[in-house]
Amino acid sequence: MAEVPKATGLDFSDKMVVIVGGILAAMALAVLNPVLPSIDKALSHSPADSSLVRQLFGFTSLAMAVGAPLGAWASKQFGMRRMLIVASLLYAIAGTAGLYLNTLPLLLVSRLAVGACAAAIQVMSLTLINTRCEGNDRAKWMGIHVSVATLITLPISPLSGVLGRISWHLPFGLYAVSLALTVVLLASARDGEGAEGRAAAAAAGADRDSILSWFPWHYFPLSLLLGAMTFMPTAYGPFLLAENAHMGPAGIGLVLMGGALMGAGLSSQYGRARRTLNSHQAFAFSFTLAGIGAMTAALTSSIPLLIAGLLAHAIGVSWFVPNIMTALGAKLTAARQARAAGLVKTAHFLSAPLCIYLKDTLLGNSGASTAMLSVGVIAFGMLMLMLVRMATAGKAEAPVPAK
Repeated sequence: MAEVPKATGLDFSDKMVVIVGGILAAMALAVLNPVLPSIDKALSHSPADSSLVRQLFGFTSLAMAVGAPLGAWASKQFGMRRMLIVASLLYAIAGTAGLYLNTLPLLLVSRLAVGACAAAIQVMSLTLINTRCEGNDRAKWMGIHVSVATLITLPISPLSGVLGRISWHLPFGLYAVSLALTVVLLASARDGEGAEGRAAAAAAGADRDSILSWFPWHYFPLSLLLGAMTFMPTAYGPFLLAENAHMGPAGIGLVLMGGALMGAGLSSQYGRARRTLNSHQAFAFSFTLAGIGAMTAALTSSIPLLIAGLLAHAIGVSWFVPNIMTALGAKLTAARQARAAGLVKTAHFLSAPLCIYLKDTLLGNSGASTAMLSVGVIAFGMLMLMLVRMATAGKAEAPVPAK
């Protein structure tokens, strides 16, 4: 695995990191969702406890916001391979702690470790794509990264739901899968000392420039809002299905599986779509579908329409990450990619705990429907801004070239 990535394409070890990094990040959140209502029933003894249960998801995302830039820093200091070995090992230890923990505070602490490790690994995945790929190849691998990460929730969500019917502890055993990455990394070739020296030399010029001077800062609030539209339905969707459709963990898992399948199908076609669509047009499509789905789920009293709305939302958000990361990669030099990716992912992951906190603080126990309605309002607001941007940008941004 090269420490000084060049736009020469991904080799085998790079592809493994790209694929596994997305899987571990997806599992950090997907394993927990079907059993959130069950954990709430088992461990909540007050409204404050119920808020903490919802923050199991939010705290994981909060830790991801910290782990994203931390991963970029640790990779530079200790080498990508060493960082990935330690992160994948800690991911397994902290993730499986849910098998035996029975108190909410300790469970929250374990989720912090899982989130930080998952984000550190994923940032390296995205950095590899943006530094070693160009043109449509970059868009293609961004789509593959997201689609594989989404597809892994197909067996994970229902499996977590089935295990959750036996005991809410059992799904946490699935986090041991990261040990496979640890073994692969230990067996792979070590990072060369010369490579690390060349990496430091290549980044020296970029390090002298403050990130305040070169980072496209409108990407930070954009990523924050994309995260809000992605993670709030993921956190509140299971409660909406439990409250309005009276579903148990297995049923919730099946609905999540359907959304993952459809979202993965669309994200796998992102590279092909970018040959004809620019990033603004891709965002407009995504905002429209996500907004319609969220509004439908929030306002309907029909169970089929509720499920259809959640599925439409899952399809709509599937282009968010590949679109923003592909656009970001085209704007920056290779030496700046890791720090930029870490900052964008920080905003993306920070949105979940921030939005859950604001919703619970400002709206109280208004229910999951209110959360979904808020997502719909954000999505349509972003659509209006994007349409204005497309109308006033002058010369339209070009689609991604095939090569």
